[in-house]
Amino acid sequence: MKETELNSTDKLRLRADIKISMVLGLLFSTALVIIVGLIPWIMFIFGKRPSDGIVTRGLYIIGLLFILFLVISWTNILKYIDLRKGKKLIYKTDNYEVINKKDAAYILIRDDNSQKIKIDNELVPFIKSTQPLTMEISIIAKSLLFISHDSDNLLDKLYNDGNK
Repeated sequence: MKETELNSTDKLRLRADIKISMVLGLLFSTALVIIVGLIPWIMFIFGKRPSDGIVTRGLYIIGLLFILFLVISWTNILKYIDLRKGKKLIYKTDNYEVINKKDAAYILIRDDNSQKIKIDNELVPFIKSTQPLTMEISIIAKSLLFISHDSDNLLDKLYNDGNK
């Protein structure tokens, strides 16, 4: 295990992960806030008197939704911290095992500091357990940035083959 600086490809991969899930999370949260806050105000405009405390209830609901949004985007916060720190870990090993548990696949490294790294299930056919493996992951979020038996990134193979 060795710690090095993130290169531009790693930074782009982390930014793309953050952007996609943050946009979807913001759209979801905005829709909930609009639905929860807009309906009582429209009723008020048309003469329907909501019970007392509409503003207080609205603020409670918006606060709870914000807490829910923070919980959902926790992994994005960790990826952002990794992006700001600019460091990654490099693992080179030939003592590993690929295991499948329920809906996820993991690489279990059996060296001095045993690690369990989550990977995509679609990536498993590309991994040959008889060959040495090189992996690069972000430090805090443990996002997989690079995985290879030689110099070709298996993530690129997976996503380029999936787009065709």
